[in-house]
Amino acid sequence: MLRDATRYAGTTGGIVAAFDERTDRWIGELKTEKIEETLSKLTDAAEYMAGIMSSDGIKMFHDEEWRERSFYKVVTEAILSNRRFRKAYEDLQKTNKKKSAELLSKHIRENLTVLRTMLQEDVNRVSRDTHKESDRIVAVLQSTTADDAYRPMSIPGTPPTRTGRKYGVFSYLLLASLLEIREVRPAVEEVIEFARKEYELFNCVNDSEAFIFKVDLLDQSLYNPSLLVTAAFCDPSWKVTEKKRLPQEKLFEREVVDYQARAIEHDDLAGKGLVPVVPHEGMLKIRYYQGITDEEFNEFFGK
Repeated sequence: MLRDATRYAGTTGGIVAAFDERTDRWIGELKTEKIEETLSKLTDAAEYMAGIMSSDGIKMFHDEEWRERSFYKVVTEAILSNRRFRKAYEDLQKTNKKKSAELLSKHIRENLTVLRTMLQEDVNRVSRDTHKESDRIVAVLQSTTADDAYRPMSIPGTPPTRTGRKYGVFSYLLLASLLEIREVRPAVEEVIEFARKEYELFNCVNDSEAFIFKVDLLDQSLYNPSLLVTAAFCDPSWKVTEKKRLPQEKLFEREVVDYQARAIEHDDLAGKGLVPVVPHEGMLKIRYYQGITDEEFNEFFGK
């Protein structure tokens, strides 16, 4: 653990001590998990604290820049804000690629099975013309706090929400991409096929007649051009020529602290500058695309 020597001047005191206690407990819990449990719990929507939609208004469904800014981009930030995701990244780095591929493919397909059922229910609602009666709004993340609020968590015993499964699948894709696990490619292709079906349904819904329903479709969808193109890094041989044509300015590379750091970029107090963001042992290298358009997505994967 990183202690007093890593603090900025003036940040010691009761508020930081409370932060330390909560963080130490959270990290201690993660350290005892096996990789299978860590991956399974990546479907807990409550842990993606940065995943709240940051929008300038729910009104421009057909504006790609607005969808990128309000829906697509925030997913990547939410994933990187999750200590469990960073822990999974570090664990998989120490796991042989065959086992890693098996685990990631298994979790992707298990969640896709449930999401396919959910999508069919939405398709049925549209076919019956009952989707216009929807009173749902962007998925509320049911959550509670464990004991003394040391970390966010979903209500124990409840299955993952649709939003949680979305974040889980995207986390598995990003992990396969970062570690270049080519054996996960067939599962990635299944996600792409499914996401296209979701997007097709989204585009056939009239937002003036079923506004809330359409918000739900976009918010909970696996259609995210930037993340899906990023997933292709899992197999370095995947359409190399197309990769070269993707705008380099849309490829971002950055480093984030490891999961045992005292604070990460999106911890509540760290975000306020009250605690430093200092790695425990080292930094994690992250690369991903942002701002990929529908046209670039279709050109890359073929339509």
